[in-house]
Amino acid sequence: MGTMVAAVALRGGSSDSGGFDKVPGMDSGKYVRYTPEQVEVLERLYIDCPKPSSSRRQQLLRECPILSNIEPKQIKVWFQNRR
Repeated sequence: MGTMVAAVALRGGSSDSGGFDKVPGMDSGKYVRYTPEQVEVLERLYIDCPKPSSSRRQQLLRECPILSNIEPKQIKVWFQNRR
């Protein structure tokens, strides 16, 4: 686990995966861990737009430095899981 940041459960009692997503195509047990700050930003974005287009997700990654180390596919999966 080393340098991975512990996932923080989302507020509001949502039934999601607790701030981490399974990464497709990777070995089982490999998860993307989001920092509490990243989860907070993603939650705010979700309220404004629960189904962002591919171009909108790319724009979010460019405009929000806290999300810059997350792959576009991971952002897509986060929104899918959140719904």
